[in-house]
Amino acid sequence: MIFRNRAAAYLGAGAAGVLAAGAFAAPALADDSADLAIKATGTTIAVGAPGKDASVSLLNKSKVDAKNVLVALDISKLKTDLVDIDETGCNPREDGWILCGIEGDTIRAGEDVDWFFPLTRKGKEVGPAGSITAVILHGGEDPDESDNVVTVDVKVEGTGPDLTVVADDVRKAVKVEGGSITEIGDLYAGNTGQLIYGAFNQGDLAARGLRIEVQLPKGATFAEKEPDCTYNAAMTSLTCEYDKAVLIPAAQDTDGDDLYSGARFYNLVKVADGVKPSSLTGGKVTIDSLSVQEAPSVLRSAPNSALPENATGVAANDVDPSDNTDDFAVVVAAKGGSGGGDNGDGGGLPVTGVQVGLIGGVGAGVLAAGVAMFLVARRRRVVLVTPGDEKTNA
Repeated sequence: MIFRNRAAAYLGAGAAGVLAAGAFAAPALADDSADLAIKATGTTIAVGAPGKDASVSLLNKSKVDAKNVLVALDISKLKTDLVDIDETGCNPREDGWILCGIEGDTIRAGEDVDWFFPLTRKGKEVGPAGSITAVILHGGEDPDESDNVVTVDVKVEGTGPDLTVVADDVRKAVKVEGGSITEIGDLYAGNTGQLIYGAFNQGDLAARGLRIEVQLPKGATFAEKEPDCTYNAAMTSLTCEYDKAVLIPAAQDTDGDDLYSGARFYNLVKVADGVKPSSLTGGKVTIDSLSVQEAPSVLRSAPNSALPENATGVAANDVDPSDNTDDFAVVVAAKGGSGGGDNGDGGGLPVTGVQVGLIGGVGAGVLAAGVAMFLVARRRRVVLVTPGDEKTNA
């Protein structure tokens, strides 16, 4: 089934008309068989939050690049008087469909791209808000279309922290000298790379304390041990706990203080000698809050202290745990070839969406407007990012 016909089958006559209109005209059929998959997370909004950036994960499971990639959102069953989608950067909605391109229009072989779309509350009503169906399309045949469509419920419920996690694929080799880290090119067998990931709080209460769990794919190990972390014997998984870390809700994050709604981390990862050029899949990052800070405004007067007398620490209950975990791959390049390629910025994978809402490119740029945090000192591991600033303090 060619691209235009597949789009018509999924999207119906209205959206197929959008494809033919010009802005997203169907491309010529490419001579490839890229196998794409899509997952959706983060569609539960905390009762006290104004909205949330939901996301879809776009995965290329094949060994060839997928080009002319589009994402279509069916919002015909979304109660838009309760929750609506900001469609900035996409074709205007038509017959209940919103059609969007992704940054660069290409998902490289083995790549996992996080694509965000903002959900906005309308009024104060809570409860079920319908559903959204997301479809991934590209300019070639897909050998398995069973995972090209996903439907998720949208709802407004719960109160507490709501952590969203984003992890970059590891594609670049790095050199570590005197506490600084420099990218030196594509990642080959035997090289050390940099796993970068981050979390931000989209809930309505602050999170006090973080637990970080990282599982590396087969063929990769952690290059060093860090304080406050435990590792398995094979150095392929870690667990870190930071009980003094605080992430306030993104809606409460302002300039001029040392309270932050998110943070960006990194770990050094070594690729085993003899690993063949490929995407090593199965990597996973999970970040959970340890407790809830029930009086987050108090933190502005005593951000570095223990819980104040008028605040209570309780067991963490994430409003939407579906987006507490993100997958990543370690991409091993072939020497003498184009390898993993380069997206032109020397940084991580593009993180795109209907608009750059809470987050931008996690690897080289800003995790969020205000995505940074006060965290107990962690040797070269926490990259603090202030609003609008793409420099690191590592």
